[in-house]
Amino acid sequence: MTRSFLDLEDDPTTTPDAYLRAALRWHFSPDTGSRLWLERAKELDFDPVHDVRGYADLARFPDIAADLRERPVEDLVPRGLEHEPAPSVFETGGTTGSPKRLVYTERWVRRALGWKTAELRAAGFPVGAPWLVAMPSGPHAFGHTTRLQARALGSVLHTVDLDPRWVKKQIAAGRDPAPYLAHLVDQIGEVVRSQHVAALTTTPPILSELLLHEDLGDRLRRSLRYLALAGAHLDEDTRDLITEALPDTVVQNVYGSTMVLTTARLRPGTQGARTVYDGYSPHVVFAVVDPESHRPVAYGERGQVRMTHVSSGVFIPNNLERDSAIRVPAPEGSVGDSLRAPEPLAAFDGEPVVQGVY
Repeated sequence: MTRSFLDLEDDPTTTPDAYLRAALRWHFSPDTGSRLWLERAKELDFDPVHDVRGYADLARFPDIAADLRERPVEDLVPRGLEHEPAPSVFETGGTTGSPKRLVYTERWVRRALGWKTAELRAAGFPVGAPWLVAMPSGPHAFGHTTRLQARALGSVLHTVDLDPRWVKKQIAAGRDPAPYLAHLVDQIGEVVRSQHVAALTTTPPILSELLLHEDLGDRLRRSLRYLALAGAHLDEDTRDLITEALPDTVVQNVYGSTMVLTTARLRPGTQGARTVYDGYSPHVVFAVVDPESHRPVAYGERGQVRMTHVSSGVFIPNNLERDSAIRVPAPEGSVGDSLRAPEPLAAFDGEPVVQGVY
């Protein structure tokens, strides 16, 4: 049983429901499950191994966000992986409270790296060309995974660190974020003025500020071939201004969450306001639900995003995100929903959602 699920993770012939049932046997077996889920199982009013038959049944599980904020990391690691390389620990940005901690196993990082580098190649990323990333590093997964992607793509990587917690704290306290934004742009400018930058990953507010500097805008227009915008919400007016300013650049908006340990898959052939974001079924599954009833909204309607992650290293069922999106049918053969036009909620868990520069 133990080895069968580890082998099953990368078997594309396995149906989503069969994959899920095998994952639940893994996470709720005393030999392979984590301390967190083995203890949580005693509080459930159902049997996760026998009563959960498909992804829709995951709505019966409780929210485990508090556990990810407070429990020792050792409680989160499945016993079945104790002889494998120690996982990395990354944290959320702390937008809705104290940060949540997630374990990224070597198995998962390797799988996600394959997906993301294939997507970048297909999107027109200039393989082998210099790449500048101005995004969170330190306790955040983005910096770590970007370095692996750059190595896989043969790109020299330039980085500028971004501390989302600090700037959100300043905004929440009523302070002006402009000095911090200027500090980031100064650092990015040093790289852009002295290096050839063919690919750039940053946030919409930072990119918008960069383009206000005529010399930086001119250099990026000449050199930039691929731009990924992530973190803060990208509205359509800002997107139009960016694409007009960078006419020879592929512009993509990235949507994801530390809570599902990856970003969404951009559906080929969709772009701009019509961009569709798919999950990585059966590992990462989205749902769009009514914020009050938590029941799925109709296709074409907007609701709150709910995310699920199922792998040998992590099991996070039906985690409600701080975003809303329009519900779109998932690709044939996939489980769950796809998303269009994600945007932040005004408030989450009774607290205002502060974006800042990320």
